[in-house]
Amino acid sequence: MNLVIIGAGAVGNSLVERALAGSHNVVMIEPDAEAAEQCARQFDVRVLTMHVGDERFAEESRLDHTEALIATTADDSTNIMAMLLGQEAGVATLTSTVNQNSHIDLFRRLGVRVLADPERLVAQHLLDITLIPEASDVTTLRGGQQIVELKLNGDSPLVGLTPADIRSQGLLDESLSMVARVRGDSTHIIPVDEPLAAGDGVIVFATERLRGRRRRIFRESTQGD
Repeated sequence: MNLVIIGAGAVGNSLVERALAGSHNVVMIEPDAEAAEQCARQFDVRVLTMHVGDERFAEESRLDHTEALIATTADDSTNIMAMLLGQEAGVATLTSTVNQNSHIDLFRRLGVRVLADPERLVAQHLLDITLIPEASDVTTLRGGQQIVELKLNGDSPLVGLTPADIRSQGLLDESLSMVARVRGDSTHIIPVDEPLAAGDGVIVFATERLRGRRRRIFRESTQGD
């Protein structure tokens, strides 16, 4: 997929990293020369140092060949301008962060997918990975559920066991469900009869926030990493 991302801040750079991991083609738009240069050094992407209001923006970013446009700046007027230009160019998917809640309806009326209050979401993610240091990554959903990824070390009690074994032996709290395995560059649903191996990443869904005894298996699986 061809993506154009507006804004090389924390959210924009995180999107670039994830997009590249998914083998997508990315163009970054960043008006600040220093931030643009830093993004270009960090990632193998095409970075255009310009504002979305620049008359060259649509042509140089190849909006007419873009499948998704994502605006992540802290300025809603810049984001809305990007969305309007994307709409004019026929970009199929328009997504934007919205910094002021009073602007959300305006974006949605334009058919834009909205991510409201991105700073709060970033702060929540930083808090989550701080409070659950055993995890490789943590995502907390609106209802308090969590999606947690951990990498199994050689001493993990889960290594060598199938998901069926793990459930029958009661190694996971009832609020936890293993949903996928990350092995190398691939992520797949774990077959119930296939054992886990050291080095596997395991993605777990928790119906409530991980605290106390529900985190025991995480600590035992990652200690020493």
